[in-house]
Amino acid sequence: METWETQVLPLLPPDLAQELRAGELAGAEEIRIRVNRPAQVLGKHPRLLGWTPDPQMCQAVLLRLCRQSIYAYGPELAACYMTLPGGVRVGLAGRMTGVGEEARLVTATGFNIRLARAIPGCADPLMGLLLGPAGLRSTLLLSAPGAGKTTMLRDAARQLSLRGMKVCLADERRELAGCDDGVPTLDVGPCTDVLEGCKKARAMSLLVRGMGPEVLVTDELAGQGDAEAVMEAAGCGVRILASAHGDGWEDLKRRKSLFPLIQNGCFTQVILLRRQAGQPPRLETVYRAKEEPCG
Repeated sequence: METWETQVLPLLPPDLAQELRAGELAGAEEIRIRVNRPAQVLGKHPRLLGWTPDPQMCQAVLLRLCRQSIYAYGPELAACYMTLPGGVRVGLAGRMTGVGEEARLVTATGFNIRLARAIPGCADPLMGLLLGPAGLRSTLLLSAPGAGKTTMLRDAARQLSLRGMKVCLADERRELAGCDDGVPTLDVGPCTDVLEGCKKARAMSLLVRGMGPEVLVTDELAGQGDAEAVMEAAGCGVRILASAHGDGWEDLKRRKSLFPLIQNGCFTQVILLRRQAGQPPRLETVYRAKEEPCG
């Protein structure tokens, strides 16, 4: 039985958990819950379930996922996500109240429960591209949401760690290592240190100063703060392995905070991932310092 089955299903309403256990969960990737509509399983065997929640049931789901303490999950509810033990990420939809950065979710009407899995060996095709004659290439993985960037990063960190490299994970949303109170529940390797629960830009800076990594791994680079932290780490001689959303080179060129990281050499290659439901991610295109695909 997988980690998320033992740690997530007990947090769901009993009727829903029972229906999920009775069905085919192998290859499941997401559980979608929407008010007044049937729950849905997405992945290798997509299907609609019989369980249909009303507004009160959706609010009860939120309370169960928060372990009956919405206050304890305040920052996550402000960002409309939470991460459960085992690296399971829950996206939230509904009604928010408050102004600006102080706004937070108060009524939940939709849930996207993304089921984290460690897939040992899924980064095998990546390793030959990461390790070049001059050592490890700093690499940015690029794909649309749900294409397997986090899964690939996790296994790459594990494999680099097994080679004896000092690996550090800046795991803001606790998806890479699936930490429970700071302890990884997913296999990220024997020589890997994890800093979770704080903004990735700050985590990267703290790890470089305090843990002396050879490789710094993080996911979903976004704004200028993340880009500056990558530049700081690269300037200290640390190799970077990271991911970002995008569907190709042209998308990346439009990212004003991220594209300069390619131009100034912080990343020496960009790898585009594609994925079909129920299948591991595959490497589709590799971009190096020049704009033409290589390999």
